[in-house]
Amino acid sequence: SGRYQQRHTNILASHISALNPQATEMMQGLQARFMAAGSDAVTAQKQAYIAIFGVVQQQAASLSFLDIFMLLTIVFFLMIPLVFIMKKPRGSGSGEVAVH
Repeated sequence: SGRYQQRHTNILASHISALNPQATEMMQGLQARFMAAGSDAVTAQKQAYIAIFGVVQQQAASLSFLDIFMLLTIVFFLMIPLVFIMKKPRGSGSGEVAVH
């Protein structure tokens, strides 16, 4: 899961920049909220970066979970034909299980 999460973290983080108006607005809103809670401007900015990174990490973890779930779903469906290919075990036919 770590590799998938790291990939999604990189992808999501690439969309956060000073050129992205949504990211800038979120950053300013968080900074204002932290300043209203009593932090100075520099500390509030650091707290806002940490909060945004936390959101990115949460989203990356969710996306990596979905990736792994999708992978397991595909493996499961690829294994369904094996049920029809497998032969029945040889036995006496009376329903008893042979034990060695």
